[in-house]
Amino acid sequence: MLFLAVFCGFLAEYLLEHTIEHQREKKYAASMIDDLVQDTIDLSGDINWWRLNLARADTILNELDKPETTRNALALYRCASYMRKYNGFEYHDRTIDQLKNAGFFRLFRKKIVADSLMEYDARVRRTLLRIEEGSDQIYYNLNFFQNRIIDAEYFATFTTYFDLDSLFVIHPEVFHIKEKEKGDAFEYANHLQYYKGNITLRIHTMEVLLSYARATINLIRREYHFR
Repeated sequence: MLFLAVFCGFLAEYLLEHTIEHQREKKYAASMIDDLVQDTIDLSGDINWWRLNLARADTILNELDKPETTRNALALYRCASYMRKYNGFEYHDRTIDQLKNAGFFRLFRKKIVADSLMEYDARVRRTLLRIEEGSDQIYYNLNFFQNRIIDAEYFATFTTYFDLDSLFVIHPEVFHIKEKEKGDAFEYANHLQYYKGNITLRIHTMEVLLSYARATINLIRREYHFR
């Protein structure tokens, strides 16, 4: 009888620990869905933003190719002002960092889920975050040469916004690039082409990650019967 009582005690304790771990597993799975959903929102917004910036870069290059007398100075100036802006991806890695640091990936009894989460994290870190890190110098060089040929007096900032259409009528001279430094305009166009390549790579990488994040969300919901 004593043996049976001890055995039942061990069994009850084992079942309790098993239940607690199962609940913790579902809690982390739900938390991962929340983070992945936030990533998809951020990725979707970033893709749209960078596509617009890619189109603006094309506008600038097209206008720079024209003789000064036929350029749309207002369109060039407006698009150049956006080259000052930057939109980096915000990785929502709170849960996955907890899982990695505490060794909690072992909680996921469903290996397909653990593998998918680790692969997603690796993709973000070895692709998109590295692309963003590498683009910093391109971005700074681009703006260095832009500052040499374009007056930034009416560039929009977080605190000021200018009606460029109205200002163009009053001060059209501000909107024309400085033709004194032909070499700077050439360097600027070259850096803008380089920046375009970086943007194109960034967009493609984000599209792949967005697709993978959505697939992982669906996988977790299916495996853990979340609605």
